[in-house]
Amino acid sequence: MKAVRKIGWVLLGILGVLLLVGLIIVQTLKPDYSGEKPMDNLNAEVTVTYDPYGIPHIAATEETDAFRALGYVHAQDRLWQMELLRRIATGGLSEVFGKDMLPTDKFFLSLGIDDASVQAAARLDPESRTAILSQAYLDGINQFIEEGPTPVEFLLTGLEKKPYTIEDIYNTVGYMAFSFAMAHKTDPLLTVIKDSLGPEYLSDLEINSSPNTVWIRNYKGEEVSSEAAVISVTTEALSKLPVPQFIGSNSWVIGPQKTKSG
Repeated sequence: MKAVRKIGWVLLGILGVLLLVGLIIVQTLKPDYSGEKPMDNLNAEVTVTYDPYGIPHIAATEETDAFRALGYVHAQDRLWQMELLRRIATGGLSEVFGKDMLPTDKFFLSLGIDDASVQAAARLDPESRTAILSQAYLDGINQFIEEGPTPVEFLLTGLEKKPYTIEDIYNTVGYMAFSFAMAHKTDPLLTVIKDSLGPEYLSDLEINSSPNTVWIRNYKGEEVSSEAAVISVTTEALSKLPVPQFIGSNSWVIGPQKTKSG
C-alpha cells in the first residue's frame, strides 16, 4: 500500500513539473502585445494597437516604418505559418513532414514559381518603391527572427529559423496566384465530365463561350486521358498541403439588421 502511495506521489510530482514547464513555455513564447520595442532603422515612432480580435492597427508617419513594423508583427504572430508558406514553391515541405509530401513538392516545383521568383527578384530595381518597402518589411521580419522567441513548432521539428528574402515574398505571392487560378482545378474536371457524360451536363453552368460552339471529339484510345491525370496529380498535391489556399478573401456578409427583409 505504501509503495502504491509513493508511486502516486512521484507521478503527481512529475505531472506538476510538466505543467510548470508547459506554463513557462507558453508564457515565454506567446506574442507580446504591450510595452515598447526598439526597432532598427525607424525614422519616427510607430504605434501598434491591437483590437479585441487581436488584429494589429499600425500608425506611422513614414511608409517604410509602417512596413517595418508590419514585418515584425507578422513574424511575431505567424512565423511558423510563414515558414510553411515560403517552402511550398521551393519544394521544401518534405524536409519538414517527410516523404509523404514529395508529390506535393514535385507538383509545385513543376509550376516554376520559384524559378520565376528568382528571375523577378533579379530584375527588381533596388531603388524602386516596391524594393524599398519590401526590404523594410523583410527587415522587420528578420529583426524578430534574430531577437524574438522561437515558436514551439521550430523546436519540435528541429528546423532552424532563417532570414527572409525578397524571393520568399515572390514565392508566397506566386502560391497565392495559384490559389486564385481555379482553372487549374476546374477545367480538367469539366472536360472529363463533358467527354464522359456529354455537354448537356454542363449546360446549367453556362461555361461555353458561344451557344454555336461545335465540339470536336478527339479519338479516344486506351491511354489515360491527360485531363484525368491532371486532376489526379493536382488533387493529391493539394490534399496534403499543411496550410490552406488563399481562398475566400473577397467574401463578405451583411447582418440581418442591415437588410430590408431581415
